[in-house]
Amino acid sequence: MIKKCSLIISIFIASSAVLTRATAENIYKCGDAYSQSPCPGGKLLNIDDSRDPQQKLQQDAATQRDAELAKEMERSRLANEAALRATEAKNHVAHKPKSAASEPTVVIIKPKRPRHQVTKPKDFTALVPGTAHQPTKKRSVKKPELDRQPG
Repeated sequence: MIKKCSLIISIFIASSAVLTRATAENIYKCGDAYSQSPCPGGKLLNIDDSRDPQQKLQQDAATQRDAELAKEMERSRLANEAALRATEAKNHVAHKPKSAASEPTVVIIKPKRPRHQVTKPKDFTALVPGTAHQPTKKRSVKKPELDRQPG
């Protein structure tokens, strides 16, 4: 019903446009804009259609043929996409494991945060200017050697 109405309306509009035969008016280009009234510094544009009626009919027929081809290509593409979706849905259902818990489990991953290294502050020793500072050496404790007896 809607297609019939839109077809009738488009035929009416096309026929009224052909029958009225609009006369060309002067068009002026004013900078980046176009106007029907002259403006300062505007240029008069020549907008005559130099095609004869036969050429116009041929061009209109080619345009309509291209539009129909585009619609046919769109229908074909939509049909192919629907078939592909159906195939993917079948494959997805076939590979889906059948288990009681079919709901996906949610795993929350928390980022690891760097731990601050806790260091003991070094002891502060005040020195008198002019005295030499000798670094302290740690003494190692000698472990007693065990006498081994040959056995």
